[in-house]
Amino acid sequence: MMDTTIYYFTGTGNSLFIAREIARHLPGETTLVPIPALMNRGGEMKAPPGRVGFAFPVYAGGPPLMVADFARRIDLSAAERTFAVVTMGSAGDAAYWRLKGILEERGYTLDAAYTVAMPNNYILLSDVYPEVQEQKVIAAGKKEAETIAADIAAGNRTFTKGPRVLNFATGLLYPFFAREARRHAKKFYADDKCNGCGTCEEVCPTKNISGAGMRPVWGTNCEACMACIHFCPRNAIQWGRKTAAKGRYHHPEVSVDDMMVQSGRATEREDERESAP
Repeated sequence: MMDTTIYYFTGTGNSLFIAREIARHLPGETTLVPIPALMNRGGEMKAPPGRVGFAFPVYAGGPPLMVADFARRIDLSAAERTFAVVTMGSAGDAAYWRLKGILEERGYTLDAAYTVAMPNNYILLSDVYPEVQEQKVIAAGKKEAETIAADIAAGNRTFTKGPRVLNFATGLLYPFFAREARRHAKKFYADDKCNGCGTCEEVCPTKNISGAGMRPVWGTNCEACMACIHFCPRNAIQWGRKTAAKGRYHHPEVSVDDMMVQSGRATEREDERESAP
């Protein structure tokens, strides 16, 4: 029975939730590994034998910048099969095709890829879904994850096909996104509702936010993942003038602690406690 490793990146929990659901239904042992923790730590990155998956959201027709960088670094020479699972609003094929291209440039293959619709979180363009719609989309995604797990276990070479025109259009946006994503941080700020709790710092996958105990400060390593906006318990974080009147969303089964595991902060805190006199 083949074991599986799923490397994941998540901004508001959708991709982590789907990765967990797939892991729950796959035969054999499945290990979930956070990409940000590996990238933040640096060093050698070598996938173990067995199936290797990538779970991540689509950003403007492509993978998050950190996921693309990870794909350029990870050693997949021991992998027996590879797959990708992309969470999306309406079109995600372009994201896994870009990942496939990166891997093929390095002599690796992507054997299968899937897309799963999940609730919207990119409130710079549109608002979050009404709660009833969120629940329906999450339930459908959960069911789809079970179907995907069965397909992966069967060893099928499935590549989910979405709306061609929309995938083409969003794919054209990715070069612009890749140039501008880091600059997203310039427009983030905390309004007067901020109490300095530090949640935004804790959930940031790239450790791009500092200032626990006071107003947060954003650096220049933004992934445009929206974690800081959506996990803020006081809805105090805004992006320019676009977000103050909009709702907030993070997956109800993904916590701040989960996000700290993703970035590696949880391990760092545990090490600090163990080393304290």
